[in-house]
Order: sequence, then C-alpha cells, then structure tokens
Amino acid sequence: MAVHSTSRLCEFAGQIRWMQFLRNCKGTTAIEFAMISVPFIGLIGAILESGSLYFRSAQLQAATETASRSILTHNAATGLTYQQFVDQYLCNGSNLSVMFDCSKLAVDISSPASWSMASTGNTFTPAPRSSVIAMPAAGQIAVVRVVYPASVIMGFLGGSALTGGSFGQIRNGQTLQNGAWTYMIMGIAAFRVEPAGS
Repeated sequence: MAVHSTSRLCEFAGQIRWMQFLRNCKGTTAIEFAMISVPFIGLIGAILESGSLYFRSAQLQAATETASRSILTHNAATGLTYQQFVDQYLCNGSNLSVMFDCSKLAVDISSPASWSMASTGNTFTPAPRSSVIAMPAAGQIAVVRVVYPASVIMGFLGGSALTGGSFGQIRNGQTLQNGAWTYMIMGIAAFRVEPAGS
C-alpha cells in the first residue's frame, strides 16, 4: 500500500511541477518576439525594397525625359552613338544618382510610322552601344526607352511558408537576367519631334 501512495504522490508532484512550468512567465517576451520577428523583418524589407524601386523608377523616368529633350529639340549631334547618348545625356552627373550603374542601362530610340505602332514594353534587344542612333526627323514620332535591371534586395523572403505551404520566393514582376533575378524598371518618353529651327 505504501508503494501505491508513493506513486500517487510522485504523480501529484509531477503535475505541480508542470503547472508551475505553465505559470512561469519568464522568457515570454523573447518567445513572442521570435514568433513575430520573421514577418516583421519581411515587412520592413518589403517596404525598403518598394521604396527603393519607386524612387529609382521616378529618377529613371525624369532622366529619360530630360535626355529625350535633346532629340525633341534637335540638340543631339548627328552621328551620336548610344554610348555617347548615355554618357552625355543620361549619366552626366546630374540626371542619375549613384544608385545606378550606367553600364547596365539599355537604351532604345525608335521612330515608328504611327502611334499605334509605337512599342512601349520594357523587353527589347538594345542596339550595341557603339552603333549610331538613327535620329528621327522633324515631325516624326520618337520613342525613347531606357531600361535598368534593379537588383532584388529581399529576394530570400516570400512564398507561403507561414501559411503551411512550402517555402518559395515570390517572383512577381522580376526577370531573370545574367543568372540573377532583377526588376526591370523603365523610363519612357514618346513625342513628335519639333520642326527644325523652332
């Protein structure tokens, strides 16, 4: 009989220890922080990446419009190459900040026959930098597209791991270029070239 009462006493003592463990609130803050830190860091990263993309997109658009003005007003020299256009009009120090690597800019200057034939997509094969730009004549339509591959900062976050799914990366809006995932941001200007001498 004494053995039976001893085992009950041990069970009761074990239950008391388990209840004391459940009542112990030490370390609760650390556990709660660990639970919310991954989504919180992901949210902060997404905010930073989105802000960076919007800022660079706006800056690239402004630089494209400024550089296109040289074509609109016939200030660009005849025989201008794409490299010279990038150096003199896009990356002259005042248009694009240090957030851009000018060697990665892809430029396309075209002169479609009509507005309906104008291409405004960000996927095109740029002409070699050494080739001469076929400048649109006065009265012609000109479309200037400048594309930049912006690197993905928080690419390791994403997927549906927090909802029970497999961990994967969200690739919406990203393009695989030279083995790296990038956002292709674009600046575009479309206009009819002014008559000469105006």
